[in-house]
Amino acid sequence: MTLAQLSSLPEGLFARCAASPQGVIALQRGEGAFVPMGAADFAEKVRRRARGLLRLGVKAGERVILMAPNSVDWALMDFAILSVGAVTVPLYPSFGAREIHYVLGDSGAGLVLLEGMAERERIGDGGVAWGVPADRLLLRDGAAARTAGLGTWAGLEQLGEDVPHAELDGRLRSLRRDDLATLVYTSGTTGWPKGVMLSHGNILSNISGFLPLVPLRRGQRLLSILPLSHVFERGTGHFGAYLLGLEVAYAERPDTVLRDMALARPHILIAVPRVFQLLYGRVRRGVEERRGFFGRLLRRGLGLGAPQPPRGWQHDLARALLIRSLRAKLGGRLRFFVSGGAPLPEEIGRFFLDLGLPIVEGYGMTEASPVIAANPLAAIRPGTVGRFLPNLEGRIAADGEILVRGPSIMAGYWNNESATRETLADGWLHTGDVGSLDADGYVRITDRKKDLIVNSAGENIPPQKIEMRLMAQPLIAQAVVFGDRLPYLLALIVPNDELLTARLGPTASPAARRELLRGVIQDALADLPSYEQVRRFALLDHPLSEAAGELTPTLKVKRNVVKEKYAAVLDSLTAGGGRAG
Repeated sequence: MTLAQLSSLPEGLFARCAASPQGVIALQRGEGAFVPMGAADFAEKVRRRARGLLRLGVKAGERVILMAPNSVDWALMDFAILSVGAVTVPLYPSFGAREIHYVLGDSGAGLVLLEGMAERERIGDGGVAWGVPADRLLLRDGAAARTAGLGTWAGLEQLGEDVPHAELDGRLRSLRRDDLATLVYTSGTTGWPKGVMLSHGNILSNISGFLPLVPLRRGQRLLSILPLSHVFERGTGHFGAYLLGLEVAYAERPDTVLRDMALARPHILIAVPRVFQLLYGRVRRGVEERRGFFGRLLRRGLGLGAPQPPRGWQHDLARALLIRSLRAKLGGRLRFFVSGGAPLPEEIGRFFLDLGLPIVEGYGMTEASPVIAANPLAAIRPGTVGRFLPNLEGRIAADGEILVRGPSIMAGYWNNESATRETLADGWLHTGDVGSLDADGYVRITDRKKDLIVNSAGENIPPQKIEMRLMAQPLIAQAVVFGDRLPYLLALIVPNDELLTARLGPTASPAARRELLRGVIQDALADLPSYEQVRRFALLDHPLSEAAGELTPTLKVKRNVVKEKYAAVLDSLTAGGGRAG
């Protein structure tokens, strides 16, 4: 059965499991190893939990909040919810009480599935206040559930034992592609999140669209590291992987990626650019710290930091040595990476492409289910996000905004007609991103439309372009650029303290650190026009974080929050401090 023939996402899952019942479908991190689960067992657990949901009285179209870290259990529950015709509302485990209460009220969820007591305590009495009774709040953590007197996710399997199979089969048969599958609340860099309505058909169409460009194939193993509440991970590494016959291994934590890759030995890793920036920085640091003949050979042959890698025997030998070492650390079977969620610095894309570990960079947004464009694996162009999916129509508006339409575009925002009308205008999804198309149809993103800086001379400046250049420098971990109504640009810089210390020594003065970074900033922006130069900067002594409210769960900078939080620092720069040039 092809993707186009499927009526729903669970129909695709069960078809995959029936086609290869003994094959591995998922792997959970255990003590020193990944423990596999067979497809037949997975499908049976989904069915049993779905029947448990029926016993609880979950109705077709009812919204169900799912808030927990990645696990096989998360995947089982998502497919069980969808199997009874209900609507999954995934939330980031990091969401605070105010955000959870907002989604509870806006979505009208009638069932809440949480990881444990930490999440339960964040809800407080909010669940009861929004009409969610105690028997409709279930925890994944069995011990915590017993202590709190609550039910468990696994307990659904016993709860539904006496529910007739025919009742579940009837729900499955009634599902249609136009039925709502999920409400995904966008994290947003400003304001309250909006609930994006995505149907089964939206998601199935998106898988059909990205498959020719991002070749997910039966039998490949994928390491899942992004939160499953992240639409990019859920659309590609969850729905795409499960329906197409891949094996999904769940990393223990985001900070254990390299260790988990060595154990899981994946063929594919899907991640956001920050992961590749960290890997790139680690590889560069290893090369720069290597001593002796091989260290000199690697540095000379790879030409780190050069716009283009050098050619000749030294490059070929250095590349071969590095590839052998890096592949082993990544499990030995990795074929390619997939990057999305934010722009990937071009230097990093070129570096890994030259090593024979290509990064398939794509572009999308929640409202598009989510992939809009992607680089074909055999024809990657670093610095671009590839071509529009073949089943989407895309164009560039007169003001540079990227517009798309097609079968994977959302129906609208839940309970928000005004925002829907603004975003879906004249049949086109207005992405809010500014970009261009080259002669071969490759898309290049330059900035967010609403993030453009307009300086005192009236120049429009895309801060993201400048930030990407700065963060491609190993000595800079994070950078946020400002400059509205000013004659020059300001930057808040989070330095890579480990590399700075390695470069200057532990006793280096603040002035020496600033001088070195001043040169790095100037070099990174040297070929840009004068109005795109960072003239003044301040060094922050701690990284921007989601916990502090400065980043979204997808690691995008909340510019307004950062601007307000560091207002005094920015004011001091406009008064003349921290000059970069």
